Amino acid sequence: MTRKKMVIVTPNTAHNVVVKTCMTDQERNIIISIWDDMDLRQKLEDNPYSLTQDELMALQNNDQLNTKLKHLLADVLIKKALIQVRN
Repeated sequence: MTRKKMVIVTPNTAHNVVVKTCMTDQERNIIISIWDDMDLRQKLEDNPYSLTQDELMALQNNDQLNTKLKHLLADVLIKKALIQVRN
């Protein structure tokens, strides 16, 4: 396993806090898949051929996750509406 340094910026109430951590490529891809990496999205727009296979896979995983979440949210809203109509 290759460990690389990655900087994760998390919001704080006063300002952004930068957390440095060493993680594997797999851990990095999981973070990108869940949080979405806007720098990587910009890199995809500007120079798509410069992305690695792992970076492309992480972006694809994020897109799939977002699609699933949108469908789940729609299902929940429909169920909520049906419950309100029945009452």
